[in-house]
Amino acid sequence: MKILHQLGHNCNWGLDTHFDNEIGDGFIFTAYSFDCAKMGQTISRRKSADYLPLSMIDLQFYGNKNSTGGKLATYPFHPINNRRDKTSVGGIEKIQAAVTYQQRLGFKKIIIPFFYLEEQNLNKTIKLISRINKNVRLTHGYEYYMTIPFANESIKNEEYVELLLQAITDINIEFDGYYIVCDSNPGYKKKVSVDFNYYTNLLKVFATLNKQGFKTIHGYANWDAIVFNALTNIDFVSIGTFENLRNFNITRFTEKISGGPSDGWYYSEKLMNFIKAKDLTQFRNTGTLDMIRNDRNAFSDIILDESFAWSTQKPDVHKNYLLAISRFYERMRAQKDIKKRASYVLEKVYKARELYERLATDHKVFLMDESSDYHLDTWAAFIQRNILM
Repeated sequence: MKILHQLGHNCNWGLDTHFDNEIGDGFIFTAYSFDCAKMGQTISRRKSADYLPLSMIDLQFYGNKNSTGGKLATYPFHPINNRRDKTSVGGIEKIQAAVTYQQRLGFKKIIIPFFYLEEQNLNKTIKLISRINKNVRLTHGYEYYMTIPFANESIKNEEYVELLLQAITDINIEFDGYYIVCDSNPGYKKKVSVDFNYYTNLLKVFATLNKQGFKTIHGYANWDAIVFNALTNIDFVSIGTFENLRNFNITRFTEKISGGPSDGWYYSEKLMNFIKAKDLTQFRNTGTLDMIRNDRNAFSDIILDESFAWSTQKPDVHKNYLLAISRFYERMRAQKDIKKRASYVLEKVYKARELYERLATDHKVFLMDESSDYHLDTWAAFIQRNILM
């Protein structure tokens, strides 16, 4: 498992943590945030010779001609330009142009962009993937990863997932692997899903592709990727700063939406969760801050200092997460045996749950909503069930 920074707004934070702090193994640039002409140039003081060999780019065709926002229109082959260009070429030609663009820039791992299609259009999805497989030129010297975007209703539909997997693992498929992005739809006042169908079916996607010899990239991965990586081998997992880089949502590419105000969040390895900045007051008042503090993490020490003025726009808030989650993944990938890795993660989940209980019982620290342990029972049950299978 290699760890890739999903880069978007304030990309310098991800670039800096890699080059200055040795966090992560590479990058996934997102077209929404990067001008077409900028790619291959110096970005945030980093020369192309430094970042390109470690990088991929997600050209984000998800919204097709209904796409909107960001820098997408700067890519002449992006379907967002279909609305203005009545002579526009078809979808396969645009996908081929996207592949050629990546090759010319010097990317060695090519993400083949794909459109998001509604669940009822499964047959159309399968036929289009087959056409791409047959008609897009996959020249030697590159690895090709076909994009598969899952809507929340699609990933929870067992029949949909099964039929799609049959198609994308067909013996005639030429792709080296798949770039998987999935809308987990965490729900109200939650940051990760607690839906068993989401975990079951997305694990099936990764596990099946792995067994069939395809490489996989988990794009827009949230920290619930811990669960999937505990139970199967995923070749690349992304880490991101802002939530829109950790939680895929098709709406972002078809509607203009903005995030609400936030002072920021503290990611605690020991609680396996993000804690609201304002909730840290409880820990200070009860002398329990060290119980959730990330060890050997300079960014954690900075933001837990009482004088720190919290803001989600401050890089150390995000760098704490990037360092903490990447270290956890590194410890996971050191466990080559799947059952041992799953047991290691399960033990961490139990310890996190016990820490929540101890904080509440012994110290009267009560955490609500996103800061609570709402997800840990689901994670424990899911991992335990799959260890026994």
